Amino acid sequence: MASRLDFLPTRLNTAPVVFRGMTGHEVGMMVLSGLAAGLLPGAISAWLLGAIAMVPTVAFASAGVALYFGGAVMRRLRRGRPASWIYRSLQFRMARQGIRLWGGETLITRSGPYSRRRLHHQPGGRP
Repeated sequence: MASRLDFLPTRLNTAPVVFRGMTGHEVGMMVLSGLAAGLLPGAISAWLLGAIAMVPTVAFASAGVALYFGGAVMRRLRRGRPASWIYRSLQFRMARQGIRLWGGETLITRSGPYSRRRLHHQPGGRP
């Protein structure tokens, strides 16, 4: 007889903490941003020194620095918030600037007072 779980705690479904308080996706974001930030200084140092190996060296070094120091920043940003907060925050900031990268869905960015108004029903017509 197979047993079945009727209740699955939400903590079992959350992504595990991998490094310095970040999940796997956040570690990937930090590494990619560090690599991207290190490409230009690496290219400049490769041109100045004449050694093409400076591009990946500086890029990977900056990825390590971003990963090490980014963990503390991510912990401070996410303290007391849900795990998906950082992604939704980035999506909202990009939506306010008119940038749509993934999903194609649009977020409501207009702010104003909320009101509940009901339309009066007209006889023989739709409300």
